[in-house]
Amino acid sequence: MAVLSIESNGTIELTAVYYNGQQVGGLKELFLNLSEDGTFDSVIVYTGTDGLEYLKNPFTDYLDNIVYREPAFTEEEAQQLHLLTIESDGDIENTLVYYDNEMLDGLVNLFVHIKSPSRGQSSITSLFKKEKPVEGAIFKATFTFRYPGDIIKTEEIF
Repeated sequence: MAVLSIESNGTIELTAVYYNGQQVGGLKELFLNLSEDGTFDSVIVYTGTDGLEYLKNPFTDYLDNIVYREPAFTEEEAQQLHLLTIESDGDIENTLVYYDNEMLDGLVNLFVHIKSPSRGQSSITSLFKKEKPVEGAIFKATFTFRYPGDIIKTEEIF
């Protein structure tokens, strides 16, 4: 089973993505759409160690030439962020979702779309500078839960 984690405060500048416990470098885009109806869409786009761009399913594909980097946050900084973790083999029935290390109950849908802006620098990790996000950056992350009484509610993740 692969483990994909996103550590963030809800801004692209303070977001790190981890794959099997290691921080990913060269990330261009991450898209996740998991739903209780069986939907399991998962795509990661990254620039590999060879300079080529890869589009993969992080839960079912081998991530060729993936770049790993040193953690972007200190332990103190990380305490100010939320951590979303998905463990899966690519089958919705074999998927566990954790938020701040607690397994989620009542989850109907999980939607995450993170995209680095297209500018001279080509990765989310290049966004850790103190610049304003530029046009083209996307950061959307929501949970949809079913509460007692069959009440459905969507909430921001970070």
